[in-house]
Amino acid sequence: MSHAPDTTPLLGQRTLLVNPPLVGGIAFTRQGRCQEREEVLGTTKPPYTLALIAALLRQRGQTVRLVDLTASRRNVADLIRDLDAEGFHPTLILFPSTTPTLAADVAAIAALKVRYGAPMFCFGPHASTTPAEAMARAPQVDGMFVGEPEDAALELAALPTLNEMGNIASLTYRRGTEVVPHRAHGSYAGFQTTPVPAWDLLDLSRYSLPLENQRYVIIETSRGCPYTCDFCVAPVHQGHIFRERSAAAIVDEMAYMVRNHGVKFFYLWGDTVTLNVKSFSAICEEIITRRLDVRWFGNARADNLQDPAFVDRLKRSGCWMLALGIETESDDTRKDMMKRLESRKIRIALKNMRASGVKSFGFFILGYPGEDVKALDRTIDYAIDLDPDFANFYPAVPYPGTELYNKARRDGLLASEDWTKMEYSYYLMKGNGLDEQVVMDAVNRAKRRFFLRPRYLVRHAGDVVRLAVTKFPVAWEIGSRMIFGSKVTDARP
Repeated sequence: MSHAPDTTPLLGQRTLLVNPPLVGGIAFTRQGRCQEREEVLGTTKPPYTLALIAALLRQRGQTVRLVDLTASRRNVADLIRDLDAEGFHPTLILFPSTTPTLAADVAAIAALKVRYGAPMFCFGPHASTTPAEAMARAPQVDGMFVGEPEDAALELAALPTLNEMGNIASLTYRRGTEVVPHRAHGSYAGFQTTPVPAWDLLDLSRYSLPLENQRYVIIETSRGCPYTCDFCVAPVHQGHIFRERSAAAIVDEMAYMVRNHGVKFFYLWGDTVTLNVKSFSAICEEIITRRLDVRWFGNARADNLQDPAFVDRLKRSGCWMLALGIETESDDTRKDMMKRLESRKIRIALKNMRASGVKSFGFFILGYPGEDVKALDRTIDYAIDLDPDFANFYPAVPYPGTELYNKARRDGLLASEDWTKMEYSYYLMKGNGLDEQVVMDAVNRAKRRFFLRPRYLVRHAGDVVRLAVTKFPVAWEIGSRMIFGSKVTDARP
């Protein structure tokens, strides 16, 4: 006896995946643990997770639309006009958000919910670290994915109605006036065999690197971080278990993007891409053996870069630049941060990178609890002495859900819990002679002292010109604050 096919409409019959618009004219990255303004790295990262979910939904035969309102500099009203003209009325809306942009993002995306009557769900660091409070701050949102969102998004899209949301273990969701907590932390089971993200649904010309002015996309190499840095949301979002994709799969994906999209620059994405030297060496050898003409950059740790031969292999495989979290001049402060990293290893890593021709980008944190004004200047002096190719200086940000937040709250150091200011443009703690004025003045002083050195300007004259040409608005925003002390533009709708 034959059976008619099941034609029950699914919740994700027509799924709209949308990266929210600018916030008060400011572009933010909303990707994984990254929740910063465009000026931090001179670019907003492509919405990798959205593109991956789009690819997974398409594999299941579901209809999707993927829109990046930040990259296209458009608003929700523009999107509604486009969707109406196309006749695409979404049945499900998914979007990423961040702690500082949550209120603005939800207000913007809620207009889509009102227009189409489709439920809206989001994901991001806020959902993974403090989902109950995040839901309380976003009453229009129907649910949030806790942890990695891919599997939960697929489960949600396959439901016939919202009545079965309780079957999704990693979903915190709204049932009437009640918020039902998640039962598990999401972990993407298909990570090792993940498909190529649906980059074809986006205009890749909108994602360009500063200095190089080249299109780029994210290639994910690993997930999870075994370290316990108390200021970082990464382990809360993806867990501490380090998971890797195979070298062949990663390089296959790079080759596909070169061949089908003409993209030759890649952000190899992982909290610490070089963590496993053996497996990452295999990736490098795969690129070298195939003679794949690519350039890439990523995040690393100094203690993974102690072998000159390994760093040279990175360079030969196309490594352009590595970002290093150096944080402070003090080994004791790094211990307080739960960042297990010795100063001598930082110097060896930078020496090896210079010898191989790999550019270095050092990150430094100012205003960590226990520091005083003199400690700020010692870290600035240390950054100048180390002399990486590029540097950025940030105030310590106590993101909700991190141990730094718990410490600051426990010790009475939190001056504000304004989520819109939980980002690198503000300092929200107070104590030991430090407050927002003192620390943000130190941040600007650090940038002046580092970048306006005659020796630095001579050595990097070409880079300075290229940054001004390729990312003038970003360069002006940074420069005006650094030189003239211009006020930070508040990111409010």
